[in-house]
Amino acid sequence: MLLRSSLSTVCVPVRSIGLCNYPRAFSTVQRGLLQQTTKTSESKDSKSDKIPLWARIKTASTFAFASTVVVGAAGLAGLVIYLVVAEIVLPSGDTQVFNKAVSMVETDPKAQELLLLEPGKRLKAYGETTDNKWTRNRPISSTRRMDKSGKEHLFMRFHVESKQRHGSVQLESIHDDVLHPEYSYIYLDVPGEKRHYIIAPPQPKLLGSRDPNAGFLGVRWGPKTD
Repeated sequence: MLLRSSLSTVCVPVRSIGLCNYPRAFSTVQRGLLQQTTKTSESKDSKSDKIPLWARIKTASTFAFASTVVVGAAGLAGLVIYLVVAEIVLPSGDTQVFNKAVSMVETDPKAQELLLLEPGKRLKAYGETTDNKWTRNRPISSTRRMDKSGKEHLFMRFHVESKQRHGSVQLESIHDDVLHPEYSYIYLDVPGEKRHYIIAPPQPKLLGSRDPNAGFLGVRWGPKTD
């Protein structure tokens, strides 16, 4: 009898614990977190609204300046690439015109005779002479002009040299088509020798010249012949 009453007395404090209070405490914590999140978002919105106008203008101007620099650099790079291609790669560029003219002088029999150049040998070709002793630093003299019809003319002068003689070459090329330039003339001047035309210029028609088969006033008089 005494043992049972003692056991029941020990179990009373365990039964008095209230588990129904836990959901109420959890809802209170959740409500506090929600209120804190709302306050944080409101504080961020208020800070963004408080950004001064001059700061926004400064940011916009910095972005515009950076964009302009990027676009300008891209345009400059494109221009450099175009100039390199037009100067070196295209047949109408100064480099290609110079190389082709030198090859024509080297393979011309009369030019070989004037320069005392053996067939198959190469010439030393360079631009205008300067105080610099290095051949590759002598610039080639060239000028471009537009005629009335819109065609571009290239005038070039350079020097050629064999082991025994020296001469100067002048040329004119017409660039109606950048891929197929036409040479109007190329001639070689060797001191003490007559000028030699590698490509002779077209002969202009003289005033008053006419067809020898045409008659007086352009009419053939007399009986008709087959």
